[in-house]
Amino acid sequence: MKKFFLSLFLSTFCCLSSFAQITSFDIPKEQKNIYQSKTSYVLKDKTLQPIRRGESYSDWYNFTGAYEESTLLGQKLSGYVSFIYPDTTMHNIYSDGMKQKIGFHVLGNMFDPKDTNFLGVGNQVLTRFNPYTVDSLQFTQFYIRLLDKTIIDGKTVDVVDTVYIQYFNFTGIKTGGFTFSATPTLTHRYATPNVDKFSTKSLLNSAAIKTDTLLLTKSLADSLVYENGTPKSFIGRGVQFPVKVNALSTSGANGFSNLFAFTVVFKPMVKCVLGDTGIAFDGSKWTKKYNSYGVRLASLSGHTQDIFSQNKINNMFASNFQLRYGSTLFGFLKSYLPGTLFSSSIFFPNYLKISTMNLSPKNIQTGIFGIQVYPNPVSNNSQTDLVFMLTSNASVRLILSDMNGRVVSVLPAKQCLAGKNSMVVNTEGLSKGIYVLTLESVVGRMTSKLTIH
Repeated sequence: MKKFFLSLFLSTFCCLSSFAQITSFDIPKEQKNIYQSKTSYVLKDKTLQPIRRGESYSDWYNFTGAYEESTLLGQKLSGYVSFIYPDTTMHNIYSDGMKQKIGFHVLGNMFDPKDTNFLGVGNQVLTRFNPYTVDSLQFTQFYIRLLDKTIIDGKTVDVVDTVYIQYFNFTGIKTGGFTFSATPTLTHRYATPNVDKFSTKSLLNSAAIKTDTLLLTKSLADSLVYENGTPKSFIGRGVQFPVKVNALSTSGANGFSNLFAFTVVFKPMVKCVLGDTGIAFDGSKWTKKYNSYGVRLASLSGHTQDIFSQNKINNMFASNFQLRYGSTLFGFLKSYLPGTLFSSSIFFPNYLKISTMNLSPKNIQTGIFGIQVYPNPVSNNSQTDLVFMLTSNASVRLILSDMNGRVVSVLPAKQCLAGKNSMVVNTEGLSKGIYVLTLESVVGRMTSKLTIH
């Protein structure tokens, strides 16, 4: 219809040019009544078929940055290098002389575009009805190359190490949950690749729908920065992979259907033997030299990433030596450890470029918005009111935590109606400082700061 209107307008303009002596020309009101159908059509098998949503969308997503902005309210996570190795045989020596084995064999990350943390950085939040394509993946790698040549069958050859990147959509992903004795009614959600498809021999997972192979040569080596002959820091590089993997969607109640995940596995050409040193930060002399591969991870001392919603999951995960060699930790963890399980949650900063041809033309609202806290600041041993808006009826729970993410208290879930709602926050027994108020619901999530003086 829009294309028809443009054609009509052009023909009218030509008519005006031909009859320049006409001082005015009014388009009949009947021709102004032009509307565009809310249903879009796509060409399939030579016929136009209606689709429910028709607006395309593409953007880069960085969950770690969104989490810092929306949940940590601007507080930054601390970045560090985490090395991965196919076996627990190599150790690093730190500046205090302590030796620590490299315990992670696989590192990976789960991605869920339904997470409302993305609203804080301007990304569009998808729903479970939005299938999408992961176009590209980018993260920071650290390839520390200390060994360039090796001897194979009596010949000296260049060392070429290998990294495998595996990609998963929901067909190869499993979701789970765990509780803590202190808060037995709260289920902490997480997701990992299918634990039963993980090979402890190859460190690869047969549930992956695509595997990329990256060959690491001397030209791809990153820097190990020395000071007086002792390693002090690293210089890594951003690497980007074309992914082209389709995530799924559903019209049902399954909120996990459009999850996406990736894993990173390092296979060195020359492997060390038990007790060998990878990198010595205390100036120790190495008897042998090996190549190491790591990625940038992030954490914050004492902060825990709590995922209570059944509608969104973004978490890092890893496979360590205990899981590889047959242990089942805590009675239920097998093959992978979620990063939310550690006392200081671990994040895997990365960027994903996603695109969808099936996005609603309307902005997807979080469901909870317009949050206000009054009075704020407030004195301890008193009360303050938390006012918020809901787009639909929902059960809402209030979580009070400190700036390190430690949960101070959890108010029982309250059934709220669409429109304006309020909750009373009791500050009795709370120390002076800044706290985070988090409203959790199946329709959304929102946070605000509370200052107690």
